[in-house]
Amino acid sequence: MRRILHFAMVMLLCPVPLALPAFGGEVIDGVVVTVNHKPIFRSDWDEAVCYELFMQRKPVAQVTEADRLTALQRLIDRQLLTAQMSEAHSLQPSEDDLQTDVAKLRAQFSEGKDDDGWRKLLAGYGLNEALLKAHLRTEVQVMNFVEVRLRANVHVQPEEIESYYNEQLLPDLKKNGTKVLSFQDVEPRIHELLTQQHMDELLDAWLHNLRQQADIRSSVPIPALNISADQPRAAGMN
Repeated sequence: MRRILHFAMVMLLCPVPLALPAFGGEVIDGVVVTVNHKPIFRSDWDEAVCYELFMQRKPVAQVTEADRLTALQRLIDRQLLTAQMSEAHSLQPSEDDLQTDVAKLRAQFSEGKDDDGWRKLLAGYGLNEALLKAHLRTEVQVMNFVEVRLRANVHVQPEEIESYYNEQLLPDLKKNGTKVLSFQDVEPRIHELLTQQHMDELLDAWLHNLRQQADIRSSVPIPALNISADQPRAAGMN
């Protein structure tokens, strides 16, 4: 369920002093989208873009219009999902867990070997460690919520696991010259992989329904969501 993590974006407002490309007609800050009358500001959007670029190890100078629209779409999806939460606090990770996640992330960057290099790396994306932890906290919260809501609805059949082993895993292992693993050794991992795939499918369907039922108004077009600029998508509209 790696993909689910990227639906969540932090809600904090933070001025981002980076030269991110803007769409024509946009103001420096202001409401870009409303989701059921709740605003997403330009500063939210800019920060979400920077965070995604950081997580993808992509230089800010290489940001594209597609990157920005994808980040905006995920902000909308995050807002739709968080509106469904009734006990959000209980789904948040502990401070110790967050610190562990930051440490693991930091270990993936050569700049993370010392504090000064780590701070400079984050600053290059308009971030600091507190903001990074806020993003991770929201992402884990949403992931936990989706896990609770969807996992119980997934039932992987034994024949699905056998089919994946025989038709996908074995051919891949043989093609790569890798040691062939027995079905018993990999059955739990295949079961979990298929569970995650089914959960992603359920999440896509759920988000589609939430978007269709929501009133989403945007000052910029979002082709992936079939939203035109300044055109509302009200509940019940196609």
